[in-house]
Amino acid sequence: MKKKILILTRYYIPSFKAGGPVQSIKNLVDNLSDKYDFHVLTSDRDIGENKPFEKIEVDKWEKVGNAKVFYTDISRLSIKKMTKIINSINFDIIYLNSFFSFKFSILPVVLKNLNIIKRNSPLVIAPRGEFSPGALNLKSFKKKIFINTSKFFNLYKNVNWHATAVTESEDIKRNLNKDIDVTIANNLTSDYESLNFNKQIKKYKNKLKVVFISRIHPKKNLKFALSILNDIQGDIDFNIYGPIEDQKYWLECKKIINTLPSNINVNYNGISEHKDVFNIFNNNHVFLFPTYGENFGHVISEALIGGCPVIISDQTPWRELEEKSVGWDIPLNKYRQFNNVIKTCLEMDQKEYDDISKRAFLFAKKEASNYRNKLQYETLFEI
Repeated sequence: MKKKILILTRYYIPSFKAGGPVQSIKNLVDNLSDKYDFHVLTSDRDIGENKPFEKIEVDKWEKVGNAKVFYTDISRLSIKKMTKIINSINFDIIYLNSFFSFKFSILPVVLKNLNIIKRNSPLVIAPRGEFSPGALNLKSFKKKIFINTSKFFNLYKNVNWHATAVTESEDIKRNLNKDIDVTIANNLTSDYESLNFNKQIKKYKNKLKVVFISRIHPKKNLKFALSILNDIQGDIDFNIYGPIEDQKYWLECKKIINTLPSNINVNYNGISEHKDVFNIFNNNHVFLFPTYGENFGHVISEALIGGCPVIISDQTPWRELEEKSVGWDIPLNKYRQFNNVIKTCLEMDQKEYDDISKRAFLFAKKEASNYRNKLQYETLFEI
């Protein structure tokens, strides 16, 4: 009989505004549903929406893809209701996808400690990059208070930790306890096996199409991406896609946009659904993403498979990209280095671009989910 894994996550498909974590969980379910029986408790709407998703059943378990999903209005998710939903599933493992989310992580941990929900089953927490330095610096005071409070009450004494990279494991231990056990299991990707390289975009010297796909939020660092374009010579189309999660931050971005020279053409193209992302990358030359921190970065994998060399920060597991000739990972304090890489990409001709684009595609295909990645999750869940 398959083990039942109850996943708690703030957002799940058909959400697309919430970005990588949604894809992480969907890929987990799709890759491992032959071995595990997945149930997902999640919100009935996307980020910033005041209406539920269309064509879903609310407040009941329904089959969605390879999992059973319980969609609910989290504004009405009381302790009593949360307890009833969780206890309705005879789960073997409960898998939380945040450390700081009150209703989808903190509350279940407290209920488990109080023996209100099934206590003798393992609890796994995947912080999803929340302990990276860049992420912790956002609202840092509140986060530090909670971390210290949880240590004082030994709230996480019986927790199993999931990191998706060595760097994330180090972040978790540095902030909680250097002696805790953390299982490293790489994020699983979509199946790229049947894809072939067929990128047809034209590349002329001194012309470049740059794309940014992510939430418009301080953590994703769009302001920095805009600022490094300021003194570039050459024609750049900078295409931005993503939900505006922080209106104040977006206004700050727009101020920078208004100061850019006329050779920099910035387009905000709204929100892209996940099914459109591959085509977007196929129609742009490079992906610019100076994020403050990603525990994996599905969008980076998707950029590479779309033949887009990536220009990213060094705050993700995607490292030593220049040595592999598929992109660049640059420290955020190296402003001039970002600027110079953009200039390098501008100067590429068709042949130079086609070479690096194909290498990016082949690298992403090689790094996609494989047997070894899946075995890591079997280690994580065989507890």
